[in-house]
This record gives sequence, structure tokens and C-alpha cells, in this order.
Amino acid sequence: MSVMLDLIGSVVIAGFVILMGLRLNETISGSADATMAGLNVQESMAELVRNLESDFRKAGYNVPDPTKTIVIADTSHIKFCADMDRNGTIDTVEWYAGPPLTTLPNPNVRVLYRNVTDTSGVWSGGGAAGLGVTQFYLRYFTQTGDSVRPLDVANYSKIWVIEIALRVESPYKVQDAVNTDNTQYAVAFWKQTRLASRNIKRHG
Repeated sequence: MSVMLDLIGSVVIAGFVILMGLRLNETISGSADATMAGLNVQESMAELVRNLESDFRKAGYNVPDPTKTIVIADTSHIKFCADMDRNGTIDTVEWYAGPPLTTLPNPNVRVLYRNVTDTSGVWSGGGAAGLGVTQFYLRYFTQTGDSVRPLDVANYSKIWVIEIALRVESPYKVQDAVNTDNTQYAVAFWKQTRLASRNIKRHG
């Protein structure tokens, strides 16, 4: 009888040890996934920010009439003119967020697009600039700090400063770094409060 009790006790203890091992392995795996997702989101954000800042600071470069630099100014869509390659040809640069992707678990994930066309309307570069964008929000201001309403074409020539808010999330939920029993999307947020191109400061 004593041997039987010892055997049962050993099996129970072994079961607890196995469960603890599985739980530890799950926690480590979840932590690794969360770290990788966070890294991917940060890298995606860094790449997008570099491209956005580079393009926006060129807005109006070599444009004969700087007051016509901005073509579209909406909350999630902007189109402007600039000599992107410094070859004397005026290009049209367009940034906009596509619709939410219904094929991914994160219902807010979108593709941020960047398209460049030359004066003849021929596409010369761009496409999907980044995946995982859940917010791409633009605001426009005059030289005196007054807000310019989205799609207010009559006041495009007064736009001096552009404010950008960008949020990137992972397409899948990962383990919460604080509470390992919860899952959430890895998130990176960036806001450039005053991004101005010296080429469009001549706007009237």
C-alpha cells in the first residue's frame, strides 16, 4: 500500500513539474514573440518616418510657383509637387492610407501608400510604403499657426507647416510584457508636430 501511495505521489508531482515546464516554455515563447513583434513594429515605424520626413522636406523644391505646391491636403491623403530627383523635372508625390485589411486579425491595419509620378503622369516609383499602419493623420497650418481645414483648396497656398501622426501595430496579438496572461498588439506611435519644408515657406 505504501509503495502504491508513493507511486501515485510521484506521478502527481511529475505532472505538476511537467505543467510548470510547459507553462514556463509558453511564457518564454510568448515573450520572444512579443519582443520580435515589437522590434518589427519599431523598424517599420523608423523606415516610414525616414521616408516621410525626406519627402515632406522636399515639398515645393524647384517648383516654379510655390503657391501651387500642395495639390491635395486631406486628413489621411496628401499630394504635393517637388523635383524629387533634382533633375529639373517636377514630380507629384502622393501619400495616403488604404482601407483596413480584412484578411488580418487586427481589424485596424492598413497599407500606407506612396506614389511618385512625373509631369506627364507616368508612374516613376512608389507603391506600398508600409504595412501595419493603423493611423495616418495629417493637419495643416499657416505661417501664423492657424489651422487649414482639410480639402480647403482655396487655402492650399497658405499651408506652411504639416503635422503628422503615425501609428503602427502588429497584425497579430502577442503576449503582454506586464501581464503574461493577456495579449495585445505591439504598438509604435510617432507624431511630428511641426514639419515644414523650406521650399514652401514662400507661400502667400
